[in-house]
Amino acid sequence: MGKPRKLKERFKHMQEFKDLCKDIVKSAIKKGADEAEVFLEFGRESEIGTRLGEVETIKEATSKGLGLRVFKNKRLGFTYTSDFTESHLDNLIKTTIELSEQASEDEFNGLPEPSPDEIVDLELFDPEIAQIETSWKIDACKRMEKTMFDYDKRLNNSEGANFLDGDSTVHIGNSKGFYHSFKNSYCYLFCLPIARQDGKLQSGFWFSLSRFFAKLDSPETVAKTAAERTVRMLGAITPKTVQAPVVFDPLTAASLVGIIPAAVNGDAVYKRATFLVDKIDETVASSKVNIRDDGQLIKGLASSPVDGEGLPTVNKVIISNGKLKTYLYDTYTARKAKTISTANAQRGYSSTPGIGSFNCYLEAGDFTPDEIIGSIENGLYLTNLMGSGIDIVTGDYSRGASGLWIENGKLTKPVEGLTIASNMNDMLKNIEMIGDDLKMMGPVSSPTFKISMMTIAGA
Repeated sequence: MGKPRKLKERFKHMQEFKDLCKDIVKSAIKKGADEAEVFLEFGRESEIGTRLGEVETIKEATSKGLGLRVFKNKRLGFTYTSDFTESHLDNLIKTTIELSEQASEDEFNGLPEPSPDEIVDLELFDPEIAQIETSWKIDACKRMEKTMFDYDKRLNNSEGANFLDGDSTVHIGNSKGFYHSFKNSYCYLFCLPIARQDGKLQSGFWFSLSRFFAKLDSPETVAKTAAERTVRMLGAITPKTVQAPVVFDPLTAASLVGIIPAAVNGDAVYKRATFLVDKIDETVASSKVNIRDDGQLIKGLASSPVDGEGLPTVNKVIISNGKLKTYLYDTYTARKAKTISTANAQRGYSSTPGIGSFNCYLEAGDFTPDEIIGSIENGLYLTNLMGSGIDIVTGDYSRGASGLWIENGKLTKPVEGLTIASNMNDMLKNIEMIGDDLKMMGPVSSPTFKISMMTIAGA
């Protein structure tokens, strides 16, 4: 594995990361592994937070780690470490192989075959983020708090304003001749105002998240939106229980769309533990519904050029015009299901690959949010969900809710203390209007949409 060198010297250049991965893989094979894979990651993150104009949080941290996965006689061994000294890595390789020898044999174990598909640059790294001055971050947080306090005198408290940023470099190499590395970055603004009226409190929040600093919303824009969403909930009441249409705003809509990756997880499908089992090419949603999982989205907040096993990611359709088109697989689960990986393996250095989605979103429709709201005589405009009341096996859905009541096509009074309930099979099929306001705001995104009927339990 080469002559010992100081850590700072050894990892001065990217080529040396590549050399390290190849050295470990080569050594693992030499020591008896049939297959070996290294997942190496370096990261930096920082957080600045203020509350009531005073700095409350200043954090800066770096991390590094290396995960080694080996297979011997179809038996898996896995270890990880943050100690990159020569002697420790030598021991790590020996230990990992010894662990594999003690594990149970599994015919589905093993690395994926290398893909012939090209790995593309998705523009995920912004070097400017690491250069942002701490003074700017503090000022941005103070500006957010000032903006939200200036918005309305009933906003007289705060849970804080924060700026977070970070970046990481990932290297993946294996004994089948694969090696790839890539960088990514992020920056994140959010604030959490508190409003008081007649002795009652309402809290709210808003945020902006981006791979690139120049694409981040201004602190003032974030704070104004947070303030508006908080103040409009003052004086909220709890209406009586009713069956009525529900309009999901983009945040609550994304929460619902986010259930789909879990429901099409190949492992859950194999175990028959999802309401979408045995539904490929069947109608599972309204014909207006198109849901994608796009790992290739340029500058995407959850994009990656390769998945956690080194396979090039894909822009795939999960639901097309209401019909279920695919489940999501990593290599191991695909082999069990007698199919091929959809390049949906995800991992960090401290874990083995598992199935996950990348940029999952509901495609935009043709209606403005105002047109959707205007179509309802009596119903709920949903802006906040509480709890995690979804049974993936049955599809039963029940969650705490709040928002604004719709009367004669207009938003009227704020409402809270509600529970919305239905079943995912019915909810997906009853999506009858989809908004044109899709904005990628995180790993799961959605435009506004309307479900024609749900139980809204209140007073």
